[in-house]
Amino acid sequence: MLLTAATTVLALGQPTTALAKDCEDTCGELAAKNCEDIDSFKCALYIIGCLAGCSVGEIVDILT
Repeated sequence: MLLTAATTVLALGQPTTALAKDCEDTCGELAAKNCEDIDSFKCALYIIGCLAGCSVGEIVDILT
């Protein structure tokens, strides 16, 4: 399920500011914009996927 959520977030487009800002801040801002109910299970999956995608993006950036 985590892989599906991360893939979905990456497919929707990871923000370019993700590497400039902390992943938690970026994903929190995106969740506030895109989630109707911030406490819902759907939003929790969105945040988990965003954090996973952001972390992978930072690792790729470090390796390249």
